[in-house]
Amino acid sequence: MGSLSKMVKLEQNIDEFEVNNTNIRQTILDAVDAVYEKLEKKEIRLIMEPFEDRRLYHNRKWTAEVFVNLLENAVKYTGKGGSISIRVWPYEIYTEIQIADNGNGIRQEELTDIFQRFYRSPEVENVEGSGIGLYLSNLILEKEKGYIKAVSEYGKGSCFSVFLQNCKLKKL
Repeated sequence: MGSLSKMVKLEQNIDEFEVNNTNIRQTILDAVDAVYEKLEKKEIRLIMEPFEDRRLYHNRKWTAEVFVNLLENAVKYTGKGGSISIRVWPYEIYTEIQIADNGNGIRQEELTDIFQRFYRSPEVENVEGSGIGLYLSNLILEKEKGYIKAVSEYGKGSCFSVFLQNCKLKKL
């Protein structure tokens, strides 16, 4: 119900949505903290590659929600003893934050559907979920002038890439 409420607030611009140039490291750590118990319970190894903290154009609370959604999905669809990695790749205009797992993966024909509201793969209908998380994540990133992509190999895992704008330095 919480995700549904957040979705409606964002779609109807009910909630204030301020976007600032904010350091990304703490946003990522907030999300990791939110799913840490689930990681431990399934004995999933989290690999966070070292990276230089960067100021990116985002809303810390809402972007942490994006990362929580991606991490929760990775935990949900990765078997006991699997692994999830987080990598940060800076580019000229955007910075890419990758969350990859060695879980179930997604069929190629479904990759275009997974960001639609309420979409659930027929293969996971018995797994807890509402089909809102990825849609909500995409909605949040649109409001931040960012975007999300997914690549996956069925049976081997998925990699979700979040792209956020780099901080624009003011000219003197």
